[in-house]
Amino acid sequence: MTKLDIYIKYYQHLYSIHLAEQPEDSTMQLADHIKFTQSALDCMSVECSDTRQFCKKIRRRMPGTDAPGIPAALAFGPQVSDTLLDCRKHLTWVVAVLQEVAAAAAQLIAPLAENEGLPVAALEELAFKASEQIYGTPSSNPYECLCQSCSLLISTMNKLATAMQEGEFDAERPPSKPPQVELRAAALHAEITDAEGLGLKLEDRETVIKELKKSLKIKGEELSEANVRLSLLEKKLDSAAKDADERIEKVQTRLEETQTLLQKKEKEFEETMDALQADIDQLEAEKAELKQRLNSQSKRTIEGLRGPPPSGIATLVSGIAGGGAPGQALGSVPGPGLVKDSPLLLQQISAMRLHISQLQHENNTLKGAQMKASLAALPPLHVAKLSLPPHEGPGSELAAGALYRKTNQLLETLNQLSACTHVVDITRSNPAAKSPSAQLLEQVAQLKSLSDTIEKLKDEVLKETVSQRPGAMVPTDFATFPSSAFLREQLHQLHDRLIS
Repeated sequence: MTKLDIYIKYYQHLYSIHLAEQPEDSTMQLADHIKFTQSALDCMSVECSDTRQFCKKIRRRMPGTDAPGIPAALAFGPQVSDTLLDCRKHLTWVVAVLQEVAAAAAQLIAPLAENEGLPVAALEELAFKASEQIYGTPSSNPYECLCQSCSLLISTMNKLATAMQEGEFDAERPPSKPPQVELRAAALHAEITDAEGLGLKLEDRETVIKELKKSLKIKGEELSEANVRLSLLEKKLDSAAKDADERIEKVQTRLEETQTLLQKKEKEFEETMDALQADIDQLEAEKAELKQRLNSQSKRTIEGLRGPPPSGIATLVSGIAGGGAPGQALGSVPGPGLVKDSPLLLQQISAMRLHISQLQHENNTLKGAQMKASLAALPPLHVAKLSLPPHEGPGSELAAGALYRKTNQLLETLNQLSACTHVVDITRSNPAAKSPSAQLLEQVAQLKSLSDTIEKLKDEVLKETVSQRPGAMVPTDFATFPSSAFLREQLHQLHDRLIS
């Protein structure tokens, strides 16, 4: 309950005590009713165009101007007053139900996250509770109650507008009387000067103090709600701090693992470098040893060349006795104990080599003649004339360029439609505009045309792709279709893209 509600109730209380017996001004009452109705409509924030139109019609016929056709005053019976009071009461109930639902929903949605919302069942439960509390009927359906109140409002306003247009409430201007405010002010001044008036004033002060205590209690409740929200925010802050600490610990653990791995790699690198250095030292030692052996071997060879040359048979005997390696060429000098062979043996070896090469040449010649005869005996091959593939001709480049241009134009159209979305105007604020159904049909036709264009472009791209892939199309008498192997390959590629 806000301060304004408290003030209104206080004024109603004073009115029921001091001004209940005063005659009511019908003009003022109807004007206040129009203001009350418009305020209630603004509070509900709905597009009540019919009710607003009725209010405008009634306001045009309200007294206050000297225009022709406008009555000087209004007068209606207690039945109309009761109808207006009942209408305002229903409007008050509608506004109160909506305010209760909004306040309860705000309390429930406060502890939730930003991307979370209330479910529909919770809102319906709040609406049922609010309607039961305001309307005072158990198990009342909020939708039916609100619909009944709004229907009563519309029917009442329609009757009032019709009656105003037909002049049923027209009356002569009543004799001028002092305003009730001045009368009440004079009475209040008299009460202040009187002792009894002071007592009443003290009682009023006590009432004000009670109301202030109530408002203080309400403020305390609001403060407690703020404290609850603060505690929730502190909990969220603590959880966020814990998450940040856990992330820092994970990063620190990864850093330590990385440092440990780096130290391990450095140690392995040092060990590898030590092993390589040891291998280098060992190779250097082997190199020095090999140089020493080479020098000693060269000295032995020189000493062997200086000795007397033995015969070829002695050389063969010494080679066999020395355990020479198999396949060693005759006439070589393997060591200081062997000498050159005789010229006769060398001549025989060269003659045998020449004879072997001649035999190999004759063998190859015979094999070539035999293969040539076998090839001549085979049936001749049918060589088909090669035609230029479609993708190598000048027309393929033109077709590919046209497909590129069509794709770019279609992409620009789709981007323009996505960026400039057209919403169908269902209010019909512009009389010259098309009807909503025509606009919707136009949009559907445009989308259907784009879909057909996309499918046609897909078919053209598939045909061009099939024509550029040799072996990917199956020609028939009436059309050309992609081969099953090509389609399977495309499906495999699409499946791989979706998996990746």
